Amino acid sequence: MTVNESANRKSAFSEWQLTVLVITSGMCGMYFYPDSFGRWSGITLIISIALTLLSMGMLARCFSIGESKSFPGLLREYLGYIPAKIILAGAALYFAAEICRVTVKQTQMTGLFLLEKTPPQVIPAVTLLTVCFIITSGIRQVSRTAELLFPAIALPLLFILAMGLFSLDFGELLPLLSPDRLPVSTLPEWFSPLGGITAAAYFAGYYEKKRLRRCLLSGSLALAVLCVGVLTCCVGVFSVEGTKHLSFPLTELSRVVSIGNISLNHRFDILYIMIYNAVTLLSAGILLYCCCISLCGVFNVKNHSVFNFLLLPVIYTLSYLSLSDDSIAGLIADWGKVLFLCGVIPAVYIAAMVRRKKKVV
Repeated sequence: MTVNESANRKSAFSEWQLTVLVITSGMCGMYFYPDSFGRWSGITLIISIALTLLSMGMLARCFSIGESKSFPGLLREYLGYIPAKIILAGAALYFAAEICRVTVKQTQMTGLFLLEKTPPQVIPAVTLLTVCFIITSGIRQVSRTAELLFPAIALPLLFILAMGLFSLDFGELLPLLSPDRLPVSTLPEWFSPLGGITAAAYFAGYYEKKRLRRCLLSGSLALAVLCVGVLTCCVGVFSVEGTKHLSFPLTELSRVVSIGNISLNHRFDILYIMIYNAVTLLSAGILLYCCCISLCGVFNVKNHSVFNFLLLPVIYTLSYLSLSDDSIAGLIADWGKVLFLCGVIPAVYIAAMVRRKKKVV
């Protein structure tokens, strides 16, 4: 399916599918990066949620008043041809870096807890090949896959968090009520739990305008509630500093959950790892689709599948190199989402409002 064919449809997927896409696109960062969320305070999480909801509201408004039904088209409509290409090139780099982080974390986690003897080169290769297959038919296939897998992801994850409440020490949550200083350097941490929520810009235009705002905001809000649950359970069980020094805090949480004297931690982490892998496939699929669409906008290619397998060896190589040092990919991914949510979307929104005001006058 080409970008134009998707855009010409009144609705490429249902309201529920769009909401699920928003949630799953953001889940890739929600608990993958504990070195960041271990330093959260209550105020940074509130800022993150507020800015995300504001950005999604702006995005929905831009699509509702604009003529374009794709994000690259929206950029060209309001910012111009050359600025749109520059932004799309940067977005492609950002999404590639985010995919690297997702696959690296999956490889590390699976190798540590499940497949100890499996060579680290194998896991990202299998993941990326599966992702390429998922997005071959475009975002509609990804939305159907997300719709089918979402209950299998959400219910066990909610169960793990619910069981974590039985082990909470509310005293460990007190530091969250005393936020630290918030220098500009901590800005990427505000968005770390929201991961690839920026991907919502790339499929929001494929849904009918009247209910678009509700889908974007409800999906973002559901993700925010899940973030609060993850933060509360992990910090309440392991403390702020303990969470920060755990590579995979939710995996560790799944190993200690219990109800009263009934222990549920006998290899219960396997269930969580299965959830983690499912989230990785969906998130990486959405991110790869967005990366391909960005490149389509840069090179004026109509069919995104041209880039599916061309990007595979590039992203695999970057993921493999990031296994030993992911600082560059992390830096691009962190600041990329900040620039996207706090820079690109507001710029498009302001341009749209200025043009609309001129038309009225």
